Amino acid sequence: MPNVSVIIHTYNNEKFIVETIESVLNQTYKDYEIIVVDDGSVDGTHDALLPYMQKIRYHYKENGGIASAKNTGIRLSQTEFIAFLDHDDLWVPDKLKLQMECFNGNPQVGLVYAKYTSFRDGKELRTKPEKGYSGWIFKELLSKSFIQTSTVMVKKECLDAVGPYDESFSLGDEYDMFLRISKKFQCGFIDKGLTKYRVHDANASKNDFLFDKENLGVYKKIYNNFTDLNGEEKKILRKRIAGYSMKVAEGLYRLGKLEESKKYQKEAHDYLPFYKRITNTLIFRT
Repeated sequence: MPNVSVIIHTYNNEKFIVETIESVLNQTYKDYEIIVVDDGSVDGTHDALLPYMQKIRYHYKENGGIASAKNTGIRLSQTEFIAFLDHDDLWVPDKLKLQMECFNGNPQVGLVYAKYTSFRDGKELRTKPEKGYSGWIFKELLSKSFIQTSTVMVKKECLDAVGPYDESFSLGDEYDMFLRISKKFQCGFIDKGLTKYRVHDANASKNDFLFDKENLGVYKKIYNNFTDLNGEEKKILRKRIAGYSMKVAEGLYRLGKLEESKKYQKEAHDYLPFYKRITNTLIFRT
């Protein structure tokens, strides 16, 4: 049995999936399997993967969203470690090798992430995060989402401990998962760009309004469900909830959904009274 399961969820990605698979096959670390979960593709994704069927475990399912596809991959895996790779991203050749070295040198760590370099049409754009954190990083991760999924390798026992990806989210499932893991387990950071994040017109995260609404949902879930938050963590969450409530309120206002906008303005005020001054500004008078 291999040591690492590489889980690639894909949907209608005949254009990039082969390059993504090749970046895994080119890894210097070889003790892995590739699980491709096809989330109901109706384009030529399956045909593009035909030459690789002897090198991957291919699983087709009805379309259920990214979180559903990742959960399916996790259920199919029986390895000690799991690495996630978005279907349009790429890995540098020593990605898995460096992460396994980090785990072996730091047995207390449950998740290892790294820097990533965004690119478009073959041109590199920028490398993030500028600063990474190791150890108990929950508080830092609350303040800013800095873990990119395609950089992550995690112990299967961590996923078993915190539960599956939340399938009620369409974009916030990854941030929610990393917050849950970082609350229970220490994390490791490799200060090197190990993943290439492809920027293109179909990137899901380009929907700013949905992204803001999903982040708000994540913060509210953590605030309302975690029973062991300390005072500083609660303060950070109240500020984040209030701020994103105002972002969503502004988005709804611009869409002409005035009554719904009012509800989010009130929510911002309830979590952080400071925002009463902002809700009284002209732009939000409904």
